[in-house]
Amino acid sequence: MKIDEEGWLVAEGSEPKVVRIPTVRTYRLVVPAPLGIVWHWTSGRGGPGFAERLARRVQTYRRGVDRPASWHALVARDGVIYQSAPLLVGTWHVGRPGVIAGQRLDNINRATVGCELENAGRLRKIGERFYCWPFWTNPSAPVYERRPDPRCAIDSDRAIVVQGQGIFDAFSPEQQASAAAMLTALVARFSWPHEVCSYGHRDFDPKRKEDPGPLWADSVLPQILNQVFGGRDLAAAESAPPAAHGG
Repeated sequence: MKIDEEGWLVAEGSEPKVVRIPTVRTYRLVVPAPLGIVWHWTSGRGGPGFAERLARRVQTYRRGVDRPASWHALVARDGVIYQSAPLLVGTWHVGRPGVIAGQRLDNINRATVGCELENAGRLRKIGERFYCWPFWTNPSAPVYERRPDPRCAIDSDRAIVVQGQGIFDAFSPEQQASAAAMLTALVARFSWPHEVCSYGHRDFDPKRKEDPGPLWADSVLPQILNQVFGGRDLAAAESAPPAAHGG
């Protein structure tokens, strides 16, 4: 996979499929090229067509009507990458201050790539089944009156227990392979070091956000990074202080 001169991902041969669905929700970077990537999860049950619908939803923007959010790429569970913006512009994926690659910024969106992962996030076991947010058909009701929402039910084979932190939705093998292919292209194009590939939304807005969650951050992503970097500097990166600090 490569990145063309305009900043669009280009898949070759048997590489993961890339679908361009451009958005107007962009602005200029404050740096010559992005300094790192920030990972997110979409939340929601997902399923066939889910990622494409999200990508099409952010193509346009109506001020005061639409939620002001966008991203560069969305990696679906089936491995398809939906790219909404070229990598040489900013998108509206965090909107918080922070430190990226040693530089303090008023808005990290203007110096990073935002990548959404189709994933339900934190799960809850209710009875014998697992559910994603908002879990209930009537979440504002008293606890004893709440009813689990069948539209939020998640297959049990997707429910992964992270010791001491809860239950989380699994990331599919196809999704992991596509994320690795995309990250390899980003590292090659922008000469990123290991440490700028691990930012999550939670690093910059920890009181409100926990995505992409401990399963991605502590288990899946380290394996992808080892693949992308071939083990180079892995030990040093693991012993280094955190690279990102929320505002």
